[in-house]
Amino acid sequence: MRRTIRDAFCGLAGLLLLGLPAAGQIQVGELSSNLSGVVSAGYSADYGNDIDSSHGLSLGGSATAAGYYYNPNFVSFNLSPYYGQSRANSNFQSISDSSGVNFTSSIFSGSHFPGQISYATAYNSEGQFAVPGLPNYTTHGNSDTFGINWSEFLPGLPTLTASFQRGSNDYSVYGETANGNSDFHSLTLSSNYSIAGFNMGASYNNGVSNSLIPEVFQGEQTGTITTDNSGFGVNVSHSLPLNGNFSSSFYRSDIDTDYLGYTYKGDFDTTFASATMQPTQKLQMSASASYTDNLAGVLFQSLISSGGSVLPTNNLDSSHAWDLNAAASYSVAANLQVQGQVDRRDQSYLGENFGATSYSAGVTYAHSLFGGTFNTALSVIDSMIDGSNQNALGFSTNAIYTRRVGRWFVAGSANYAQNVQTVLVTYMASYYGYSANVRRRWGQFNWNASATVSHTGLTNQPGTDSSSQGYSSTFGYGRWINLTGNYAKSNGIGLITSAGILPVNLPPLLPQNLITLYGGTSYGFGLSSAPARRLTLAASYAKASSNTSTAGVGSANQFESRNVLMQYQFRKMYLTGGYAQLSQGFSVSGLPPANVSSFYLGVSRWFNFF
Repeated sequence: MRRTIRDAFCGLAGLLLLGLPAAGQIQVGELSSNLSGVVSAGYSADYGNDIDSSHGLSLGGSATAAGYYYNPNFVSFNLSPYYGQSRANSNFQSISDSSGVNFTSSIFSGSHFPGQISYATAYNSEGQFAVPGLPNYTTHGNSDTFGINWSEFLPGLPTLTASFQRGSNDYSVYGETANGNSDFHSLTLSSNYSIAGFNMGASYNNGVSNSLIPEVFQGEQTGTITTDNSGFGVNVSHSLPLNGNFSSSFYRSDIDTDYLGYTYKGDFDTTFASATMQPTQKLQMSASASYTDNLAGVLFQSLISSGGSVLPTNNLDSSHAWDLNAAASYSVAANLQVQGQVDRRDQSYLGENFGATSYSAGVTYAHSLFGGTFNTALSVIDSMIDGSNQNALGFSTNAIYTRRVGRWFVAGSANYAQNVQTVLVTYMASYYGYSANVRRRWGQFNWNASATVSHTGLTNQPGTDSSSQGYSSTFGYGRWINLTGNYAKSNGIGLITSAGILPVNLPPLLPQNLITLYGGTSYGFGLSSAPARRLTLAASYAKASSNTSTAGVGSANQFESRNVLMQYQFRKMYLTGGYAQLSQGFSVSGLPPANVSSFYLGVSRWFNFF
């Protein structure tokens, strides 16, 4: 199959060469199209302990064909094939030679029945296995996706939109022998209709996904994740007096999943209603109510929406929750606003009933300060848990300041919160974070520096903290030099998924042997220059080290990459030389780090065929 695809791309390159004399746009009957592309040839070499070494002459290129049939609103298309592309010979960010094709088409876009079709496939392309706050570890493999969307917009009738998506991905992680794969398909239907001032809508969705997770980080045999979700919902809204609006919705979800041997199957209903009013220009009021008959399902769905898929360890199947909220805000002045809020929540889980009432008051203020702009907000929350003589006093605040001083620009922000309510009334969260940015220009010189720090965790719950910090700086002098550097550090808790580690904030409710502890540091720098007209030079280096632990099995992980690229343009020709090197390893695999390198030197020609 791969050889067939490769031959097809070589044939395409030959066809492109035959089209050299053509120029402008071609039109054949009702078909109008233009074609441009790049054809390259040169010497390349690939070697390392994780791949089969090879060297010799290579042919590659990319093309883009765009056009329409009869009329752009009837059928339009964009086709972009590429072959033999990598970071060593092009701007395709892949350590290996990647090939593939991307296709999109719009059909009947000017009618009452518009549709879109998309397809993409990639061979031997690069992917990422993520660790929060650090450079992603590198994977390579094959993937393809397909999607189709169609709509009906007939005047006076309910609208209808249908969408179908499917995709698959087979990959391996450099430095790990086990392979991973994933596939999914989903169907979504939605409809909207307006009658007598009521805006009504309905929706249905169904999605199935399967993932095979490699051994990396988890210290166990390859695991699987399967999820089958479906749901349907309805909603309605209508305007109210005093510039108000009312809306309500009902949604039913069905979930069937298996996460590394932990299974969950259930359904839950969620109902929500809200009303807003603005009696005066300065006063706004709102009230809302929500109910769910399965609090476990809500917790589970919050993980799914973040990319995870796991059941809380405690059996909450018989749980339910009410949430009633009333809020008001008043603009005292153009730059000063005060808010007040009352929230009542009742929850039932673990065979017990829990309830909490919270009152909050806040202020938002903006004003010029020392020649700059200052914005801040402060909120104080008093929460009282039913059956307890104690109350939890919490607050949250944030501030942003920006200012220009001549050619200097400075900006900073900070936020802090203590005892902020989470989904469950019995848990409180705290967090803080701050960032700063400064930049300056002196003629052709420019300098920029930034820093970010964040920390979050559950109050009075040891071992739930996650934190990250990052620093970067850029220095440049016209086109002669552009130098960048960065440093990052992170640690926290998460869950293993097919895309890497997913940060989570519900550790007391998760099986402890599924939680992954992670921590690490990284740094890197890059240098680019255009010392002469049409000559571009670039180089980059990155290194990261992390430690992970799952179910008591730890792994020390290393990542290092080097990239160099040189390109010189003469007429429509390019002389390109590049080198890419990757070293990556995981102690849990018991294998030496994978070392993969590629080298390229060749010429390419840009064509506007027609």
